[in-house]
Order: sequence, then structure tokens, then C-alpha cells
Amino acid sequence: MNEWFAAYSPILFLAMLIAVGYISEKSKYVPNISSGISLLITKITLPVLVIISLSDQDIRSIPISNLFLVASVAALIISLLLIVNYYLGKILKVPKERQLIHSYLGSFGNVIYLAYPFISLLFGQEGLLLAIVFSISNEMILWSFGIYHLNKNSQDNNTKWRIRYLVNPNTISFLIGILMLSFGIRFPAIIHAPLERLGSTTIPLSMMFIGSLLAKTKLREAIGCYAIWSICLIKLIMAPLLFIGCATALSLPDAFNLPLSVIALQIAMPSQANLSVLADRYHSDSVYAAQAIFVSTLLSAVTLPLLYLLCLQVFS
Repeated sequence: MNEWFAAYSPILFLAMLIAVGYISEKSKYVPNISSGISLLITKITLPVLVIISLSDQDIRSIPISNLFLVASVAALIISLLLIVNYYLGKILKVPKERQLIHSYLGSFGNVIYLAYPFISLLFGQEGLLLAIVFSISNEMILWSFGIYHLNKNSQDNNTKWRIRYLVNPNTISFLIGILMLSFGIRFPAIIHAPLERLGSTTIPLSMMFIGSLLAKTKLREAIGCYAIWSICLIKLIMAPLLFIGCATALSLPDAFNLPLSVIALQIAMPSQANLSVLADRYHSDSVYAAQAIFVSTLLSAVTLPLLYLLCLQVFS
């Protein structure tokens, strides 16, 4: 009982923070709470969080075979999801200004803030290290390909490639974090402590931002949006089940059971929490993003435990 409560606690934690933002905006206790928050997150707290999260990791204890498997499969699946969700958005006639963020919501999962405590509880430190490897692939694609296209779209420019679309606080911080991770560089304690505290405010601020956006829209609209349900169907159910089916058909050695379980759960994570902030920052549809994050996170409270039970049966 205590283990299941602990497994659900990250989801409850996110839901409570969303509720704070929702109530503050709806009651006018803090009107226009979202004003300025997206800039604060994308220009200060999120870049700091990216650097600290990457530089703090030590993945040297992971076998090379497992490291390669998780990193390569993560990159492949995220890339396939981006393609599938983008063209599915066109088929579903998602408005043009939503199509890019729609594909991101169905491809980039909450692979850190929800996944780390969830997977750590279920599989211990070894599982957590593999989850970190998956998240590095996820973040690498988001902060390069993802930000480039969001930035490019926000400029209302032609399709000509522009290197400046890659130059922003988030991609720069990701590059710094990767370099620190690669060379084992750590901040001195006197610098690390305040930076860690500053970066840790990103998630509460992001969730409150989502709540404030939800307060300005009709929740029935979110629940009744078929495009959002298509995101949830693919991200939470179809993609992880297809992966499990393919992995089973390949009959990989038992040594890969743990990496395969971690990959399946990471694929099934709900939409990444900071996508609504990035959508707002780059003039995409942040309200739609907040709605999709809310609905997918809510549904994941049911789908993630069931998927974990399936992994126990298949990868035992």
C-alpha cells in the first residue's frame, strides 16, 4: 500500500501545484499569474535546472550495452513519435498554429520530474540511472531540433535555415550541461547549492503556470478535444505497447529486461510539463499545451501502474 502511494505521489504533487495556479487565477487572488512567469522560467530557472540536472549525473556505472540500448532506442522512438504525431495532427485538422506543439506534446514526455521518482521507486538506483540516459536523449532532441523549430516558427520567416534559431538560453544551458557531464565537471558546493535551489523552482512555477492557463479556459473544452485524446492514446498506450510487442518478438537476452522495462515506462510518461511554457515563450498555443499536459498527466495515474504490471509479466 505504501509503495503504491509513493508511486502516485509525484502525480499528486504535480496536480496540487496545478490546483494552486488554477485557484489563484480563478479567484483573482493573484490575477494574471502567468504574466512574466514564462520568461522567468525559460530565461533563468529552466536553464539553471538543465545545467544542474546534467552535471550532477554519473552514468559511468551503467554497462555500455545497456547505455547504448536505452540512448539509441529513446532517440529512435522520440523521432518516430514526432513524425507520427505531426502528420496525425494534419489528418485530424489540428489548426496550423497548434500542429508543431501538438507533435511535441505527443512525443516529449515528463521523463525527469515524474519519471525519476516513479522509476527509482520501482527499480532502484540502477533503474534511475537508465531513466537518466533516456532523459538525456529526450532533452537533446528537444533543446536542439525542438527549440530550433519553435523559434523558427515564432519568427514567421521562410524555411531558410538560421543558426540563430538554435541560440537561446535553453540550448546553451544544455550544451554546458552535456560538456560538464562528459568531463565530470562539478560546481563547488558554495555555487551548486543556490543554483540547485533556483533550478528546483522550475517545476512548481511551470505547474502553477499550467493551472493559471487552465483557469482561463473551459475544462470541458480540454476533455472534449479529440486531438488531445489522440495524444494520450498514442503516448500513454499505443507507443509503449508497440514497443513491448517488438521487444518481445526480438527475444532479447534476460540481461536487457531492466532497460526494456525502463524504456517502456519512459515512453508512456505524460506530456512534458514545461512544453506549455515553451509554447507561450515562442508564440505557439500555450493554452492547448496546458490542456494536453493536464489530461495526459491525469490519465497517466491509471496507465502507468498498469503498464508497470505488464512489464513485470513480459520482462520477468
